[in-house]
Amino acid sequence: MAVLGSPCRDRNDLLSKRLVAALYPLLILAILQTASVLAATFKPVQVKAAFIYNLTNFVHWPIKAAKKVDLPFVIAVLSDEEMARNLQIITKDDRVQGRKIVVHSYSTVDEIEYCRVLFIGAAAKTPIRDILRRFHSKSILTIGDTDNFTRQGGMVGLVQRGRRIHIEINLEMAAGSGIRFDSKLLKVADIVRTGN
Repeated sequence: MAVLGSPCRDRNDLLSKRLVAALYPLLILAILQTASVLAATFKPVQVKAAFIYNLTNFVHWPIKAAKKVDLPFVIAVLSDEEMARNLQIITKDDRVQGRKIVVHSYSTVDEIEYCRVLFIGAAAKTPIRDILRRFHSKSILTIGDTDNFTRQGGMVGLVQRGRRIHIEINLEMAAGSGIRFDSKLLKVADIVRTGN
């Protein structure tokens, strides 16, 4: 892909805006098989952070939640400092729905207040089902990369199979929070149900 330009010299570098621009067409055009090339060049956490950032362009929050334009667009990251650092780099000086993006990192679920997106890291001490129950009715897009995340009630799972990242979506849980997904995203995602 010509968009990528020359290979990254140091694979441990954080994602740049150019990488985000390169991953964006992957999501829209459903060329997920080429994500294996990116996974070989970049760390999985970097690729997942780019997916999280791009997902915000394919999600529709309820009108009531979207009207809070005076608030920043907050992405909360629970128990994953590396993911938070990558998201902070990717989203620096950027906006979603006209609002400045702010990434906050939390070590406990009790610290989390207002957010539009919540990424739950594998190191979270509170059981995932309990965290998801706590935020279910608050129009917060929940994302995780642990096994069976969407089957436990999460909305979006970033699942690594071999060298590729796959997107799983639990439409039932999203609908319960008034969140809808763009049809372009649904075409490239695996749809799962809670408990299946």
